Amino acid sequence: MPQTVSPIEFGHVWKIYRMDAGHDSLRDAIPALVKRLIGRNGHQPAREGFWALRDVTFQVKKGETLGIIGPNGAGKSTILKLLSRISRQTKGVLRVRGRMAALIELGGGFHGDLSGEENIYLQGTMLGLSRKRITQLYGSIAEFSELGEFLAMPVKRYSSGMIVRLGFAIAAHINPDVLLLDEVLAVGDLSFQQKSFQRILELKQQGTTMIFISHDLGAVEKLCDRVLLLEKGAVVDEGMPSEVIQRYRQRVHRGTGHQAPAPFESSGALTIRGVRLTDASGQEAETIEVGHGMRVEIDFAAARPIRRPDVQVWIERGDDLLCHATSLHQAGSAPEAIEGEGTIALDYGAVNLLPNSYVINLDIYEDTVLVPLASAHKCRTFQTTSSTSCSGVVDLEHRWAITGKRG
Repeated sequence: MPQTVSPIEFGHVWKIYRMDAGHDSLRDAIPALVKRLIGRNGHQPAREGFWALRDVTFQVKKGETLGIIGPNGAGKSTILKLLSRISRQTKGVLRVRGRMAALIELGGGFHGDLSGEENIYLQGTMLGLSRKRITQLYGSIAEFSELGEFLAMPVKRYSSGMIVRLGFAIAAHINPDVLLLDEVLAVGDLSFQQKSFQRILELKQQGTTMIFISHDLGAVEKLCDRVLLLEKGAVVDEGMPSEVIQRYRQRVHRGTGHQAPAPFESSGALTIRGVRLTDASGQEAETIEVGHGMRVEIDFAAARPIRRPDVQVWIERGDDLLCHATSLHQAGSAPEAIEGEGTIALDYGAVNLLPNSYVINLDIYEDTVLVPLASAHKCRTFQTTSSTSCSGVVDLEHRWAITGKRG
């Protein structure tokens, strides 16, 4: 049987950004030419520049969503710029097969003097659509963007959030074969983020091949089938999202140490009022005896009914090792809806984590929406104590026995 061709191929790609030579676009070349003409460059010594990518190789199969994570400056955005032909690789081979849409630069591809409506037609034409087809899609794009009368305004007067709305609405409705997304939801209000994530999920279910870059590791884990971890332009880890993300968190911890607990993050739809940790006697506690019970109580206030809420709770050791994770949906305990004020309680019958320091994290989602309505990361810290002397992560119930002749 013939081998299936991958929509995205990236083979041994290197990319250098030079300080004073080499230009990837006319936009960069013109200022440099002017400087040379007026003698501004003088006789400055040439500088080598820096390698943004170092021998990066990967493929993305049809219908697969690849997540790319890593610290700022690791080379994540450079990969998408090369794939979308904004920039050119220094060495290596890359291929993209099929119609591609990319949201990788705020306002990238838009003409500032044209209106939102005119930019919809311009972008559609650049992506190979006929005017008739763009007209057929226009209503859906306009409705999704929620820009209304602002579509008649020149794009140069748009806020960053409005630009994201327009760009995503176009990319999400042209039915691309390949979709490149770089931090597209870092700007904009929560309701639009949720709607956009739902649309991304629909495109994924339709078989769209995607590369997704985000610092929201929860979204990466939920959306992606596979994850690459980049550091200093090189791939340092690859595999299942949950495993790569856990190892990435451990690397960050070793490099930077603990960060201060983050405050509760809440949307207008749902607010976390408080999180309590109690021991087996029902008293608030910061120390739990190994093998004894523990309860996590989450006070919430919902401004509207929240459909099929999913509360995800995970416990990490002080070095960011994931020790346990659970959710309402996994347990089959999700109600049809919650509303008003209330408390969600999670009971642990026996906490068998060996003596150490631990933190509790939680996210609250609505149904299948990929962006949490509310979050409380590192919201409670507790210690476990025990008279048992053993090593590892958990204290497993065990018993020694010796048979045979004893000396």
